[in-house]
Amino acid sequence: MKKYYYKAQSQVGPVSGVIEALSKKNARDRLSRQGELITELKPMKKFSEKAFWDFIRALQALIDQDMALSEALNILASSKSGTISSISYLLNGELAEGVDFLVAIENLFSNVKTDTISLLRVGYENADLARSLELIITAKERKSAIFADFQKAITYPLFVFTVSIFVLVIIFDNVLPEFKILIKEDAQSFLTSLILSFSGRGYETLLKLLWFVIGLLLLISLLRSTTKSRFLLEKTLNNTPVFGQLLRMRVKSIFLENISLALLLKSDLETAIQFSVSATGNQYYRLALSRVKDEIFEGSSVEQALENTNLFNRMELLRIGLAEKSGTLPKTFQNLLESNYKNQRKWLSLSMQLLGPLTIVLLGVIIFFVAFTVVTPMMSLQQAVG
Repeated sequence: MKKYYYKAQSQVGPVSGVIEALSKKNARDRLSRQGELITELKPMKKFSEKAFWDFIRALQALIDQDMALSEALNILASSKSGTISSISYLLNGELAEGVDFLVAIENLFSNVKTDTISLLRVGYENADLARSLELIITAKERKSAIFADFQKAITYPLFVFTVSIFVLVIIFDNVLPEFKILIKEDAQSFLTSLILSFSGRGYETLLKLLWFVIGLLLLISLLRSTTKSRFLLEKTLNNTPVFGQLLRMRVKSIFLENISLALLLKSDLETAIQFSVSATGNQYYRLALSRVKDEIFEGSSVEQALENTNLFNRMELLRIGLAEKSGTLPKTFQNLLESNYKNQRKWLSLSMQLLGPLTIVLLGVIIFFVAFTVVTPMMSLQQAVG
């Protein structure tokens, strides 16, 4: 059934709320039978992910002061922030009807990751919603900081790359055609002939490359549309030297983040692993990680079970094994997560620092070959005339 938000005039005054109905007409009829004069009736739209995080931060600020959830929602519903006020009002209405808090959250928001909702549920069910809110906000801020660093680092190389493309298009479309007329074909070397074959086709070649990239992205999207093809694609990428390393780093970060947060919220190890596996988007490694819980249940140690996933190095596995014996797995997983994030930021920073100079060097090499292609025949022609 669809949900509709309404405003109406009743015998006790203005009222508003959410009603479930098969259609807008059905909702209007039901409200009319209740003796309410409808002033506004519209399908209830889901709020954005940005609205979700704004609401979560506002809610966490109140819950952190040992305030009950219902009281916090009432305060937010009466706030001057239109979006947060609307969200809180609608949540209050859902809770009044007996809807589970996390189910109501999923009903109200779109594009919110499943693992975020699952983590909220872990804290909610363990009577530690305040801690759960704090942890997911911290994780979100950490990811936002890494993304901001990436944007900052990529700006200069991207600018250099864009300028390089424009320079090459101008050279191939406006400079080389003039020289091609002057240079005889029998005086051209293989390299000269190859470069001059693109003379006047710089823009055309650029468009073909763009369409090739678009086609490649569409093919990847198509391969990811079914479970089997997605698994085969990710298996292939995971066995690729560079992409495989990047994917392993990302999967390990997601796994460590979710298992450490779940354990910090006092979940048992089995639930924490199951939660972390469900949050892993990579189908290939999800299958590998799904075996971890079964192996532990069969008597294997956490260290041995994780070793079979090929995600962790020897030193990390040793730390996990020692933590399991000493009962400090939550803290150890958190430390491993912090170390993993530091390594990510270090490699990201190094890669971005190298990308700009490498782009300039690549442009210089291409322009050198173009100049060499043009100048060498011209010098030969000058000597022949002399």
